[in-house]
Amino acid sequence: MTFVKLMKGALAGAVALSFAGVAQADDFPSRGIEFVAGYGPGGGHDTMLRAMAKIIQNNELSSVPINVVNKPGGSSAVALGYLNSHKGDGHFLMSATSSFLTTPLTSNIGLDYTNFTPIARLGIDPELLVVNASGSYKTLDDIAKADKVLNVGGSGTGSIENIVTIKLAEALGKKLNYIPFQGDGEVTAALLSNQIDFAITNTGPVGDFIKTGRFSALAISTEKRVDLFPDVPTFIEQGYNINLSLFRGVVAAGDIGDEEKAYLLKMVKDMSETKEWQENYIQPNSVVPDFLGPDEFAEYLKGMNDVYKTSLTNLGIIK
Repeated sequence: MTFVKLMKGALAGAVALSFAGVAQADDFPSRGIEFVAGYGPGGGHDTMLRAMAKIIQNNELSSVPINVVNKPGGSSAVALGYLNSHKGDGHFLMSATSSFLTTPLTSNIGLDYTNFTPIARLGIDPELLVVNASGSYKTLDDIAKADKVLNVGGSGTGSIENIVTIKLAEALGKKLNYIPFQGDGEVTAALLSNQIDFAITNTGPVGDFIKTGRFSALAISTEKRVDLFPDVPTFIEQGYNINLSLFRGVVAAGDIGDEEKAYLLKMVKDMSETKEWQENYIQPNSVVPDFLGPDEFAEYLKGMNDVYKTSLTNLGIIK
């Protein structure tokens, strides 16, 4: 065989491989897409993904079926491992909340947020500073001027509520006694019975108490006021640089192709702009819609990971 024939054969093979790669990219998705929940059925991750799947399929936003699978265990560690086992495959999308960052920080699982592909942040759960409306604290300034160590209720040590309380204590230049409760119900009960002076909590558990006038919200932890609570001033506008919220988003496996990422992003973004998403998920769950695409979400995750890492280290939870 001559050198020319060898070269022709090699070039033909290279061209064939090139077109095969293009065909594979253009064929995405080639099968159903799995939505992976890191907790069991009925939990927050599961509820969000099932709402998404239903809306996507009802509106024909995906050319293939969507299947929600639950991989509970280890505060989403099992789901993280499962998603990582499909590295390079865009047919998997996982719900991501604070545990997406805190579980790798507090557990030796050999993974962190950088091993995955951010697709979108769909919304945030801001933190509210809430008081019993019948109490003596009517403004954030009243709390700042209190001449005693105030008791603050929130959910769990190392939680976002704990971190916001630490940031508030630093901003006020005073000590606050943070009391971690087992759940939101215990926090609201403690505030109703005046066992605590105020609570730091996300919007969902206290929304009805605020609407009925039993609780008053004195500050919200967002950059700007939100439509959900338009009369509640931000910490920032009152002179305290606190802008921390829980987030709700989705991530894909690491090392997926640009075409796969673009498909997933369009599917999720189109879903987030539907009326059904607002009425059936955002509003009932008191979520503040705040969409970020892949690059902005990646930058946001980096910043939040730094916040959690510093705070959890200072609390002695990690070393």
